[in-house]
Amino acid sequence: MKGYLTVFLALSLSILTGFILFLTFCAIRNGEKIRFECAVDIGMNAVLSEYHTELFDKYGLLYIDASYLGVTPSEENVEERLRLYIERNTNQIYNKKNAPWGGIQTGDVEIISFETAAAGKGMSMRNQAVNYVEDTGIIREETLALSCIDELIELEALDPLCEWENVMGQIAEMELPLVLNDQNEWEEVQLSNPADWVYGLAGSSALYFAEARLDRLSPISIDTGNLISHRTIQNTSVSDRIYKQDEEKFLTYLFEKMGNYENIFAEAILCCQIEYLAEGRESDLENMSAVAERIFRWRFADNANRALSDANLRSQAQAAANELQVVQLKREFEDPVVQSILYACAFLESIGDMKALYAGGRIPLRKDAHQMSVDKVLEGIIGTCEGSDGFCYSQYLAGMIALMDEELLNLRAMDIMEMDIRFRKGNTGFCMDWCIERYEALVNAGGSLPEVMRLQRKYGYF
Repeated sequence: MKGYLTVFLALSLSILTGFILFLTFCAIRNGEKIRFECAVDIGMNAVLSEYHTELFDKYGLLYIDASYLGVTPSEENVEERLRLYIERNTNQIYNKKNAPWGGIQTGDVEIISFETAAAGKGMSMRNQAVNYVEDTGIIREETLALSCIDELIELEALDPLCEWENVMGQIAEMELPLVLNDQNEWEEVQLSNPADWVYGLAGSSALYFAEARLDRLSPISIDTGNLISHRTIQNTSVSDRIYKQDEEKFLTYLFEKMGNYENIFAEAILCCQIEYLAEGRESDLENMSAVAERIFRWRFADNANRALSDANLRSQAQAAANELQVVQLKREFEDPVVQSILYACAFLESIGDMKALYAGGRIPLRKDAHQMSVDKVLEGIIGTCEGSDGFCYSQYLAGMIALMDEELLNLRAMDIMEMDIRFRKGNTGFCMDWCIERYEALVNAGGSLPEVMRLQRKYGYF
């Protein structure tokens, strides 16, 4: 009986020992898998922790710079950083004393896909900018320009200077009347149009009319060819996520983070960054000039429309025209001369508007009242308009931004970011289309068995 019991216990012990060893093996194997998953998760989060601090500090955007302060950004740079962090929590741990049972050897680390700031031609960057404004609750007066978009479109379509040129051309083509002089010879009577001296100003710079302080501008001229809006853009693929494209919040972000003539930021390549967004030229002076010409055209369009429809101003112009001998001798001159004087009144009023805007004043997009007078044309007076209501300079700028194509605006905003970040030490290889917001990785590793462990993970900031 005792022999049978001994054999039974021996058999039971061997079976039980095998079962215990099997459970131990499964525990070690599962422990390896769990530790591998933890190492990959830690590694991917660690890569995201190396966001570009200067981009975050200046623009509030969270991205990994795939150049890692080097010259050339690449996908391999990110793979090497991910491998480094995974190996620190796998290979290096298992080689130490009192390491856990089992072993993990990191194999291939591959970035399957990633999404950059240039995704959708800047939709990713714009999405983060909108989130930034939502989080901070910033409100700016420049967004009021969006409520006047129809008026802005109407003013943008008008070209009063061309209309005035047509009037002056019509007058020039008209045959002047002849009179007998003291020598009993026929000679032409000179028109002496009072609008001529104002028309002679039409070729001058609007920035000159504005009396802008050009000493505030940066003398630097940038090479736009290497900026994202001009070069071949890489990594623009997008996922199926929904991007926030709120126009009002993005406009708020731009005026909060970028400078303009009224609000110049220190340590920026271009002082007039918003002006660059609107015009895309290579220097502050060029951008300021283009913006000034555009504002002047808008003001001239509004003032000309008001001058031509003002009965009292027209009667003043008719009185001035009828004083001219040519008009008295040839009545067909009257109407075009009157129109030219009205355009001259509007032109002088527009110069006054420009002076007021660039001095920190406000001028409505569409005026209810004006300060035009034919006497200013007759006496050669260029004054400054006075007004405390309406749009300020930055709101006129916001109107230009509101009229822009969204994709072009996104790219030029990233131009500003690139030129500013590259200005800082060690950032010569910085490119917004290599600034990674999300990435997906496939990681392989070996353990206690020949079977390869594989993990696929997708991590990002949003």
